[in-house]
Amino acid sequence: MNGAGGASQILRDPRFVNELELAARASGRSIEQASQYARKCLHEIEATPRDSWLAPAARLARFIYTRSYERQLDINLEELEKLRELSRDHLLLFLWSHKSHMDSFVFMLSLYENQFRPVPLIFAGINMNFLGFGSLARRVGAIFLRRTFAEDPIYKLVFRSYIDHLIRNKVPLSWSIEGTRSRTGKLSPPKLGILNWVTESCRKEQVDKVLLVPVSIAFDRIAEIDDYVAIQRGEPKRKESLGWFFNYIFGMKQPYGRIYVRFAPPLALGEATSLSPEMTDGTQGGSGEVTRMGFEVCTRIEQVTPIKSADVLTMVLLGANGRALTANEIYRQATDIAGDVRQRKLPAASGFSLESEEQVSAAVLALQGSGLVRGFDRASEPVYYIPREKRLAAAYYRNTITHFFLEAALAEIGLACCALDIDAPGPAQLERQVLDLRDLFKFEFFYKPTAAFLQDVREAAQQRYPGWADGERSLQTLLREKPPRFGHAILRSITESYLVIAATLLDRETAPVVDRKRFVVRLMAQGEQMLLRRTITCESSVSQDMFATGLRLADHLQLLQPGGDPRPAREAFAARVVKALSAINLLQRSYDAAWFAQLSSGKIANLLGP
Repeated sequence: MNGAGGASQILRDPRFVNELELAARASGRSIEQASQYARKCLHEIEATPRDSWLAPAARLARFIYTRSYERQLDINLEELEKLRELSRDHLLLFLWSHKSHMDSFVFMLSLYENQFRPVPLIFAGINMNFLGFGSLARRVGAIFLRRTFAEDPIYKLVFRSYIDHLIRNKVPLSWSIEGTRSRTGKLSPPKLGILNWVTESCRKEQVDKVLLVPVSIAFDRIAEIDDYVAIQRGEPKRKESLGWFFNYIFGMKQPYGRIYVRFAPPLALGEATSLSPEMTDGTQGGSGEVTRMGFEVCTRIEQVTPIKSADVLTMVLLGANGRALTANEIYRQATDIAGDVRQRKLPAASGFSLESEEQVSAAVLALQGSGLVRGFDRASEPVYYIPREKRLAAAYYRNTITHFFLEAALAEIGLACCALDIDAPGPAQLERQVLDLRDLFKFEFFYKPTAAFLQDVREAAQQRYPGWADGERSLQTLLREKPPRFGHAILRSITESYLVIAATLLDRETAPVVDRKRFVVRLMAQGEQMLLRRTITCESSVSQDMFATGLRLADHLQLLQPGGDPRPAREAFAARVVKALSAINLLQRSYDAAWFAQLSSGKIANLLGP
C-alpha cells in the first residue's frame, strides 16, 4: 500500500543478525531461540496494510461514530490541502491529541474521505490487538506496540529495525503524542518514546525532509466521559476485548454533536521555536531536541483546538464553585468570554456563538439534556448549576480550553497575591508573583518563552484592570468592582490537588514515598476527607490524573525520595500552595461579592450590609 511491506527481510539483514547475537546473549537465549522470538515479535508488531481493506474499514469507522456523532467531520481542509502539496517531497509524521477510542478511526477517515494518499500507518497499543479487531486494524495499517519493553533487548531490536525499515521506505506514520487518552480534558505531556526512535531512524537512514504534523481531534461531547470519571475516582480501567468493543459501539445511543479535526502548521524535524526551555526541566524520555519538538507539537495542537459553547459554559458554571447562577448571570459571563475569543481571534468551533441570551439559553438547555447541568425553577427566577456528581465530567470540557486563558488566569492570581502582600503592588511585584506561579504549575501547561509570557500577563492585567498599578484604588476594590473571570475558574482544582499532596506529605513527616500506587490511594482518601471538611471545595481536584501531575512536581522538588530530612522542603512546598490557594480564594470572594451586589438590583445586598 505505501512501502510498508517486505518487513521479513529485516530478519535476514546481516547487521540485524549481528545485533541479534548480542541481544540473545543479553537475554540468556540461544541464537535459535532468539531468532524464533524475533520472528514472533515482528509478526506482533508489523502492519500489513492493503488498499482493498480501506473502504470496508472506512465504512466500519463511519458506522461507529455516526451512532452518536454527526456524519460530516468538521475539518480545516485548507490546511490539509497544504499538507497534500508538502507530501510530494516530504515524509509526513502525524501526531494527534488523544481524547477517545474513536480518534484513530476519525483521523483515518479525515484523510481517506478527502483522497489523501497514502494513508499513514498508525501506532496502536497492544491492548487493542484483541480477537476480531486486531487482524482488521493490522490490514488497515496498525502497528501494535507493547507499552513497555525496556527490559527486552530482542523486542527492542526488532522494533527499532522495523522503524528503520519504514523510514528507509519513507512510509508516513502517525501516533498519539500523549501516548494514552487524556482523561482530564487537558492535553497531557508528550510521550517521547516513538518520537525518539523515529528521529534517530531519520538520521540513520539520512531522510532529512521530514515534517511533524500536529493534529487536534476534538468532540462536542466525549462518549467515554463516564468511564473517565470512574477512573479518576480510582475505579479499575475496563479491559479491552471483543465483548468490550461491541458494548462500546452499541452503547453509543445519545447525540453527542460534532467531531472536529484540525491540522496545525507542520514542524520540520529538529525545529522548535515557541517553547519556554525552562519548562522542560524534569521531562523524561527524550533528548533536549526531541523534548522541545514534542512540546512544540503539543503547543501547536493547543493553538488550533476549537473552543466550543459547552467548554465556555462549564468554565462559567464551575467558576461559581457550587453556587447556582441565573440565566442572566450565565449570559453576561459567557458573552464576555466569547467577546474575548472574538477579539483575540481564537479558534472557535463552527457555529460557536454566545452573543445573545437566546443562544446562551439554547446552549445551557443542551447541557441540561446531557445531564451535566440541572435547573431549579420553583422560585422567583430559574437558576442553573452543575451537580456535585457531574463536576468531574464538566471539568473535562472546561479543561480543553484553559490554555487559551492561562496568562489571564495567572495575571488575576498574581494580582490577588499582590493584594495579600504587605508591599506596595507594582509591575515588578506582579512579575515575581506570576513567575513563581508558573514554576509551581510548570508541569500542568505548555508555556511561551519568558519574555512573551510576561508580556501577555501584563496585557491581560491591564486590559481587565486598567491602571491597577497606579495605587489610586486598592487591588481588592478593583477585583470587587470587576469580577475575575479565569483565575478561580481554571486553577482551583489543580491547586487544591496540590494541597492534598502537601498535607499528606506533611503527615508523613520524614517518611519517603516508596509505593506510588498505595500513596495515590491514600491521597484519594485524604482528598475525600478534605472535601467533606470543606478544606477544599472542588470535586475535580480529587482525581488520579491530577495527583499524578502533582506527584511529578513533588518528585522534581525531591519531596518523595528517601535520605535526609524532607520536612523543610515539604513545608516550603505547602506554603507555596497555601499562598496560591489564598489568592484564588480572594478571587472567589471578589467574584461572589461582585455578582451578589447585583442580586435583585442590590436590594438584598443593601439589607445585609457590607
